[in-house]
Amino acid sequence: METAKWAKRSASILGLLAIWLAVGVFGPQTLPGPIAVADAFAGYVQNPVYWNAIVLSTLRVLGAFTIAVLIGVPLGLLIGWNVVVGDFTYPALELVRPIPPIAWIPFTILVLPSIAFSLGFVGFEINTGILFITFLGAFFPILLNSIAGVRGIDDEYSRAAHSLGAADWQTFRHVIYPGALPSVHTGMVVGMGLAWVNLVAAEMISGGGLGFMTWSAYTGGSYPVIFVGMITIGVLGYLSSTIVRYVGASQLPWMEDATA
Repeated sequence: METAKWAKRSASILGLLAIWLAVGVFGPQTLPGPIAVADAFAGYVQNPVYWNAIVLSTLRVLGAFTIAVLIGVPLGLLIGWNVVVGDFTYPALELVRPIPPIAWIPFTILVLPSIAFSLGFVGFEINTGILFITFLGAFFPILLNSIAGVRGIDDEYSRAAHSLGAADWQTFRHVIYPGALPSVHTGMVVGMGLAWVNLVAAEMISGGGLGFMTWSAYTGGSYPVIFVGMITIGVLGYLSSTIVRYVGASQLPWMEDATA
């Protein structure tokens, strides 16, 4: 069964490569084929700039995603559980949610400057604007799925817990939280993917990381390098989402298809 699953997934990737090869042969001349991109990739992996961009983008995503989880999960559970809190916070959050990441860039430039600090002989700079935009990509899927997870729990479970003498905090701990976990897990997987989307959009303009590397390759006419950046972002996004899936599956042993 496991072999068949991996065979299907491998066939999917090979099919994508076949389509790309055909489009590269018969499509526009500006579109590089897999062979040209492989050559560019072989040369680029020896460039420290490439690895620095990977490390920088990955750290930004992990930092923003962690903050989004720490804020989005408790807030979403609270909004879904408490009607008063939901009435005071949810409408304002819904007004902010549709704003695209590009529209936030001027705001972040004006309001969120970079923070520079040093540890011994090593200096660091945190671009809070990029971190904030990346955070937004992860935050709203996590928030909305946490709310939906709580509101999807049958009220009879809470009433049954109260009838057995459970306090509100006990009901929340033993009924609401575990009942909402599958939806929270889904929101985290989606949020990780959107964190990469927002990160690349922000980096293309603000500079640094894989997004800036990819955009610089376009402006410089190095079209194979564009695909190097795109493939790298895709692989990192896939690995990140896979890690979130498996960590979530360890918290959901009763979900048979949690890792599917």
